[in-house]
This record gives sequence, structure tokens and C-alpha cells, in this order.
Amino acid sequence: MAEPDQAPCCGRPRGYRRLLAAFMFALAVALSAYVLIDATKANRLAFASVWFLAVLPAFLSALICYVGDPAGDRSSGFYWGIPPILVGIVVIGSACFLHEGVICLIMLSPVWLISGWIGAFVLRARRNRAGSGNVLQCSLLLLPLAAGAVESQIPYPYERVTLVRSIRIRATPAEIWPFTLSNAHITDTEGGWTFAQNIAGIPRPRETRLRGVGPGATRTAYWGDSIDFDEIITDWQPEKRLAWKFSFTNSSLENYTDQHIAPDGQFLKIDSGDYTLRSLGPDITLLTLRTNYIAKTHVNTYAKLWGEVLLGGVQDNILAILQQRAEVTHRMTAAAITQLPHPP
Repeated sequence: MAEPDQAPCCGRPRGYRRLLAAFMFALAVALSAYVLIDATKANRLAFASVWFLAVLPAFLSALICYVGDPAGDRSSGFYWGIPPILVGIVVIGSACFLHEGVICLIMLSPVWLISGWIGAFVLRARRNRAGSGNVLQCSLLLLPLAAGAVESQIPYPYERVTLVRSIRIRATPAEIWPFTLSNAHITDTEGGWTFAQNIAGIPRPRETRLRGVGPGATRTAYWGDSIDFDEIITDWQPEKRLAWKFSFTNSSLENYTDQHIAPDGQFLKIDSGDYTLRSLGPDITLLTLRTNYIAKTHVNTYAKLWGEVLLGGVQDNILAILQQRAEVTHRMTAAAITQLPHPP
């Protein structure tokens, strides 16, 4: 007799053990894939591949549903419930035991969840067709291997991306310019709320120091308690434009955020940036920050969405800091002018 429709975790003892065994096997497959990719240094790009981000979670969810619902008579709630449980276990396990960074897990979770649902409901739809069970079982076992083998033969695209953020500041270009060069003692109260730094945990800027003047000068940025990287100045037009090339001379940013999303790695290369200042009227300036990076994955479209959220959030916070500091300077200057003695 077939088991009645029940929630994934509330079946009879035999059904519960079957479901638990399915989860254990699926997690073993996921861990094996992770270890294999991580151990193969030349194939680290597989972490940003379609088969790892979409095919694998669809396969694992379908596998769990197949084993956990052998008669194919459970309700749709069972199939809706399996992928979130799988993703939750993977996220917690990756954070606790594999020490994956928050950024990687945040980027992974939505696509694994959606792909898991697709895999679960494709399985359910096919199982409703008479005589399709054995064919589906065999195809599922071969799908991840076949997908990985095929995708590994496809060249990775090389795409240049520019992120742009702008802000209006009640100050003159002359008042803003010094803050584009360097800033000391940046506190947590400066800047604004961003998903990148308040939720994802990317450290906030603490200080920027400039060594030298003009093209060839070096500006060092310090974030959080232990992150630093250099920006080599390539264009210096006082009160108009400041441009630079990023130079990540150590792994401090990669170590803090995520080893698989290094700022100068295989998936991503944060290349250059610039500030431009444009006067919009008396004491009103438009400050624009551009950051140029190179994306090299089979999921560039998805990666660029997260670039807008994460890297764009960092840009928003930097601009907010410069706005607050420049406007304070502008108000102090205006107040000092009003206190000057008038000529007789």
C-alpha cells in the first residue's frame, strides 16, 4: 500500500529512514564534487559553472525526491519542501565545516534553490507518465557527469563590465577633491546602509593614504581590521578627474571575503576605477565613481547581478562618506565667510 501524503520529515519510520538516507547520499555527492573541484586548482572555474550552480542542485533535489517518494504519490508540498531543506543543510555545512565565506553562500543559495525546485518538479512530472521511472533513474545518474564534461569543453567568455554610481554633493569641486585623494579615521557611523556591508559582511573603509602626487602616485585603502590594497594613480586632473589601477599585492581581501571570489582571480578581476567631478551649479557638484572589472564565467549574467548589489553597494557607501565629509567642509567654510568682518 502506498504511503499517504505527508510532510518530508513526518512519514512512517521506514519512510523517514529512506528520506534520511537520500539526504545523506545527496550530501555525499555534493561534498565529493566540492572536494574534487577544490583539489583541482586548474579547474577552479567549475565553481562558477552552470553544472555546479544549476545542474547539480537539480539532480540532488530530484534524487532525494525519487528515493523519498518511491510510489510517486506524495503531494506537491513534499516537492516544494525538499530543495529548501537541502540548501539549508548545504549552507550551514559549508559555513561550519568548509569555512566558505558569506558572500559565496549568499550568491549560491538563490540559484541552488530555484534549480532544486526545477529538478524536483521535473521529476514529479515525468513520474506521472507511465513507464518513465527506469529511464529517468538512469538519466539522472549520468546527468551531472555529462553536463560537467560538456561544459568543460566550452570556452569561458571574457567580459568587461563597468559599474557606475553618482551622487550630488552640496559642495564645490575644490572642496570635494581632497577627499577623493585620501581620508583618515573613517568611522562606522559614516556612509550609509548597504546590503554588501551590513548583510554580506564586506568590511567598511577605515582609511585611505596617498603617497606621491600625480600619475604614478599610490593610494592605499584600508578596510576593516586587516584588509589593505593599493590603487596606482593613472590620471590626475585636480577638481576634475582621478583614475587608478587596482593592485592587490596580498590576499587580505580574498581571505576575509571568499577564496573563490578573489578580486584578482580566475572568475573576477577588479581592474580600474575613477572619480569624475562635474559642477551642476553654485556649490552643487556631481561626483561619479566608476569601477571596471572583468568577468570570466559561464554565468556572467548572474554574476553581474551580484556585482551590482555587492560592488555597487561598496561604491554607494564610499560616495556617501565623501558626500558627508565634503558637505561638512562646505558648511564650515560658508560659516567662516559669514563671520568675516565687512569692509567699512
